[in-house]
Amino acid sequence: MNAFWDTSAVLALLFEEPHSAKAVEAARRATASYAWAWLEVETWAGFHRRGGTRTQEASCKRLLSDFSWISFPPEKHPALLALNRRHRLRAGDIGHLYCLRELSRAVGNLTLVCFDEEIVRSARKEGIAVFS
Repeated sequence: MNAFWDTSAVLALLFEEPHSAKAVEAARRATASYAWAWLEVETWAGFHRRGGTRTQEASCKRLLSDFSWISFPPEKHPALLALNRRHRLRAGDIGHLYCLRELSRAVGNLTLVCFDEEIVRSARKEGIAVFS
């Protein structure tokens, strides 16, 4: 499975959460892992807010080093904003969805790994597979 990760799923790999078992299963099935570059900022912010340990810090560094990162230039902001007129997501969430949608056009078998219900609902409306 080509996995596109959201921060909610990455943090579930680092900290014991209700969705941790699902995140571990997704990581086990992933043959390639992709993410929007901003996920790194969100992950470290969540890590520090939760008071991660040194062991978790090492795990986080290893995990993030395995990602293929994608982003978008400012010229794509109008398209992102147009997408968000349909979905009305928070700014970071629409960034994840926009990158996911764009990458799904180039990468086959791309599946979203995410536990944020708003992003999941929007991805499904876009016809994108969601890990469940």
